[in-house]
Amino acid sequence: MRHPIRRFEILRLFLIVTTIAVLASYGRAIVPLAEPSLPQRLAVADLVVVGKVTALEPDLVNASPLLKILGVGKIPYQVAVVSVQTSILGGDIPRQVRVGYVVLPSATKESQLKYRRLARVKLAEGQKGCFFLTKHPEEPFYVAQAAYDFLDESKTKDYAKKLAEIKHDAELLRDPDAGLQSKSPADRLRTAAMLIFRYRTARFVYTGKPTTAPIDASQSRGILAALDEAEWKEEEAPLELSPFALFMRLDLTPEDGWISPETVPGQIAAAKKWLTENGSKYRIQKYVPEDKGD
Repeated sequence: MRHPIRRFEILRLFLIVTTIAVLASYGRAIVPLAEPSLPQRLAVADLVVVGKVTALEPDLVNASPLLKILGVGKIPYQVAVVSVQTSILGGDIPRQVRVGYVVLPSATKESQLKYRRLARVKLAEGQKGCFFLTKHPEEPFYVAQAAYDFLDESKTKDYAKKLAEIKHDAELLRDPDAGLQSKSPADRLRTAAMLIFRYRTARFVYTGKPTTAPIDASQSRGILAALDEAEWKEEEAPLELSPFALFMRLDLTPEDGWISPETVPGQIAAAKKWLTENGSKYRIQKYVPEDKGD
């Protein structure tokens, strides 16, 4: 496994390069076309609602990217007004929310060809569906970062089934300790997965090594127990919800007693052994904002 410091140096460079690309092109940062699973989208969102776009504000709003990097200025957001029909995750919210998304500089054929690999958001008045939103750090609106942050009711295959799945997972997240103790092994694993996505997704810009802090000891034991008791396979769909993929997200080091074998079967066996020996005492680390001082 790649050394964690080198891994985050690469991640930081990626964030800088893609954000600068946004500034230069007035487009959005590159987003992989592969869609994260619904549990992952839910876990890292600040707000999840079902609603309808009632209007597009006439003026673009210039605001910083969600990841603020020194030297990178403001970019233009189109803001849609969304009438909230159902609040799924995020607590009590107004009946309307403002949803911003980054726009491209033009709709020319050349521009569309150049940015065809970008998973862009483009909303229109009258659209209805489910929104996965992130609070903008400075402006009074939420942000839909990628096309998969909006499930269009009229265009999404099996929309009703997916919405029911989202609502079920949101219930698990509202009381994750109960979810980790559910009678259903599937619910225990889904709860553990969403907590790992939430804690182990770096959503801050760091000047050096990422800052982390241990999560609650009891919850950490519950997450690791859910992984340990799950059925492990070399190939499992969706891959990101497999216990092996979730275990690798912990980004363990030799200091944690983890030495990664070369082969996947060897890694799986070593991971299960590690969980048996360390699951009750290891504390999962979550990313926290960097303390930049005064």
